[in-house]
Amino acid sequence: MKKIIPVLLLIALFAIPLTTVVNAQEAETQTVELGTTETTTGDYTLETQVDENTTRATNKYFDLTLSEGLQSPLNKSITYTLTIVPHVDSSKTQIIWDSSSTIRITPKHKEFVSVTKDGEFSYKATIKPTIGGTYNINATVISWQYDTNYTNTVNNSLELSNGLVSQPITPEYTILVVIEILVILGISGLAIWGGIEISKKFIKKTKVWLTPPR
Repeated sequence: MKKIIPVLLLIALFAIPLTTVVNAQEAETQTVELGTTETTTGDYTLETQVDENTTRATNKYFDLTLSEGLQSPLNKSITYTLTIVPHVDSSKTQIIWDSSSTIRITPKHKEFVSVTKDGEFSYKATIKPTIGGTYNINATVISWQYDTNYTNTVNNSLELSNGLVSQPITPEYTILVVIEILVILGISGLAIWGGIEISKKFIKKTKVWLTPPR
């Protein structure tokens, strides 16, 4: 019996640290699992490419859709449309457009707007490139609340040729180019016709003026 007691004490001494280690590992595992859950249910944004000209970004605050519109053949400017579907009421909502320093962006709306939950609101901006290349056009929406703010960002890739034409070239742009050429030819034709008519009248008056009286 006296020999058994020291053995039991020795087992107890080894069992206590082992139990502590196991409990610590379980606690650590629970902490990791909780952290993962919070990240998953937090400000997660899902980005999708709707088509070659449209991108959508959704989270629990805003659904944002950014679409590239028609490009002007005259000055190569492009109209972008941002559509916002808010999931919160926001009387002070800031819209920020951003891109490369070689892209000039002119918003066609106020910087701060008011939106209501589950409504649909569209805002436009004119993009004017100065150098060809591939760029990201970014639109960020921030809801400024009393004690916090909610945000979401959507971006759209823009590829420009050396001639500042958006790639790939759309049929709509080709039609606009043809219309522009026809308009220029029409104006040129009218100018030539007008010049000829004015010249005829001038020559006629000159002949009359140069003809000596009888």
